[in-house]
Amino acid sequence: METNIIEINLRNLRDNVKAIREYIGPYTKFLAVVKADAYGHGIKEIASSLSDIVDSFGVANVDEAIELRDIGISKPILILGDVFPSSTKEIIQFNITPSVSSVDFARSLSKEGEKLAKAIPIHIQIDTGMGRFGVLPEEVNRFLEDIFSFSNLKLEGIFSHFSTAGTNREFVDVQFKRFVELISLLERRKVYFSLRHIANSAGTLFHPYTVMDMVRIGIAMYGINPGNESIPILLKPVMSLKSRVLSIRDLPEDWPVGYDATYTSGDNSKIGIVPIGYGDGLPYQLSNKGFVIVRGRKAPIVGRICMDYTIIDLSKVPEAKIGDEVVIIGEQGGEVISAKDLARLTGQIPYSVITNLKGRIQRQVIER
Repeated sequence: METNIIEINLRNLRDNVKAIREYIGPYTKFLAVVKADAYGHGIKEIASSLSDIVDSFGVANVDEAIELRDIGISKPILILGDVFPSSTKEIIQFNITPSVSSVDFARSLSKEGEKLAKAIPIHIQIDTGMGRFGVLPEEVNRFLEDIFSFSNLKLEGIFSHFSTAGTNREFVDVQFKRFVELISLLERRKVYFSLRHIANSAGTLFHPYTVMDMVRIGIAMYGINPGNESIPILLKPVMSLKSRVLSIRDLPEDWPVGYDATYTSGDNSKIGIVPIGYGDGLPYQLSNKGFVIVRGRKAPIVGRICMDYTIIDLSKVPEAKIGDEVVIIGEQGGEVISAKDLARLTGQIPYSVITNLKGRIQRQVIER
């Protein structure tokens, strides 16, 4: 029996993708973002489950793209950030689509493509206000003049990335306006792209007017609302995190609990030990703040979370037994704790909560 388990519900995953596809309509392509081990959900399991219902995949680097090819994924794979020039051979060998915002990188791609007699589809990344990767709008004309000199590079896509789609509607409008005006200018000069895309999860769900030829869906696909507003579709959580009660103790009143004695037991305290800690990626900031669910009731986390253990107060769950399931993220008996709940309590974002889970946690894929 495994102690710490991440459950990945593939049915919920596919339901989320289908709901988003229905929302965006039949003419918009769906790029599934599976970078960072599919946001901690398992890139191989997630990509294999989605390969028949999405149009392409998005990754952060060449290694992730090759991992997809190695498990038989044949759909287009777009690298969403810059790439080292030393990776050009692998990009061509594994039929990976790079994003391009550097003439030097484009030149390296072209030279390698010429050696292999291959045309290479590329997506031009535009910096409309993210300040991370991309060509600035005022530099695009000069940039494309250089790109046009490389005859074996095929302009397939052009894209940008929202920096505030879940938090600041006004700046979304600024970025989208810059992007659309640039595309319009290029099209007047007979420069066309078959895939124009800027909408991520938050852009798609909160700002549907930004949906163009393709959307790039990450966090929403995994069942997590990408912002703080309500969304127009039902998303089902894909990940649950569970452990078990390792031991139970009765402590006298006013007994210190955990490192630095940040918590003191009350009258007739019943303390449970759960064998998961910050060494497994459980946020340390949940110390004396968070909750878990045992036997359908919330039990507070007390004291400092340890590297290997978390201490919980079972005083209001007196029937709890060693071996009982402990839900850290998920649902039990009508009570729910979400990744967003953990993020809110710890001052993090849901992305960091779910991608940091690691170590001794086993992943279990379920379909139900």
